[in-house]
Amino acid sequence: MRKILLASTALVAVAGISAASAEISFSGSADFTYTSISDDQTDNASAGENGTDMTADSQLAASYSTTTDTGLAISVAYDVDANSGDWSIAGDWGTFTFDEGSEAMGTGAGDADSVSNMSFGMSPTYGGGNGINGGEIAYSNTVGPISFAIGFGDVGTSSTANETSYGASYSASVNGADVSIGYAAANTSAPSTTASATDVSASSMNVGVTVGSIGVAMAQNATKNDRVDDNASATGSQDMKSTNFGVTYAVSDSLTLEAASIAATGTIAGDSTYKYDESAYGVAYTIASGLSLTVSYSDFTQSGGGQTDTSGSATMVDLSVSF
Repeated sequence: MRKILLASTALVAVAGISAASAEISFSGSADFTYTSISDDQTDNASAGENGTDMTADSQLAASYSTTTDTGLAISVAYDVDANSGDWSIAGDWGTFTFDEGSEAMGTGAGDADSVSNMSFGMSPTYGGGNGINGGEIAYSNTVGPISFAIGFGDVGTSSTANETSYGASYSASVNGADVSIGYAAANTSAPSTTASATDVSASSMNVGVTVGSIGVAMAQNATKNDRVDDNASATGSQDMKSTNFGVTYAVSDSLTLEAASIAATGTIAGDSTYKYDESAYGVAYTIASGLSLTVSYSDFTQSGGGQTDTSGSATMVDLSVSF
């Protein structure tokens, strides 16, 4: 991360801010990724389908922070390649966060996906994610070991699919172990009164424990789509649940072994036979400061629920430079 100190008040657009100690930081990364996928689906050779992929990607972000004369902490961050940003105002009374990417809340939810790359071999109907965005605006606060937040999201004047979310987390050290417990939930209203439109509710309960070089995480996530006409057997209706586990072992400061699993079940349009299972293993290795290599292997199976039955495996190799 590169930092530039700014002393010009012309760079500050919020009244009452003294820029004498204003700070802008730049950070970024560049990645090269190779992926190999093998499944039991018939490849469409005439369309040019194949089981390998190579991509290169770069990212750049800038952040600004300062403290006003009245003690308010102001911070702004902007992701250049995503053309999206967020900013916050914090004081003794808590923090207000505003996020273009609808992730303002950021408290309580978790997926226990300790492997650096999971579910990259396919796009399952339900892959065990928590489905909680967090809104464009959120209020959060921390009291001792407890943090809590509430968020709101509004998609605009042409839709009623607005989200309300809330979350809480607890973190503490107990007998040499670092323990965290989180819970979050959200509800997104149906985008219209059309019979097939769906109201979406999601929840996430998760626990993490780290003792020395070993970390263990567990999450139970759920997502439910209810149609406006309450027809649980029609297209769009879903009721999905998953139990996720993750384990990490730091062999050294530069080498970490990772393993994780997802076991998801659900009902889709009245069909209660849906299942998705994934096991993933990975290695994260820091070659040098700012240069890292990750290798991940994933084995997956999807069946039932009226979806395409498929199984297979995928391997991903990622070389990353960050600053």
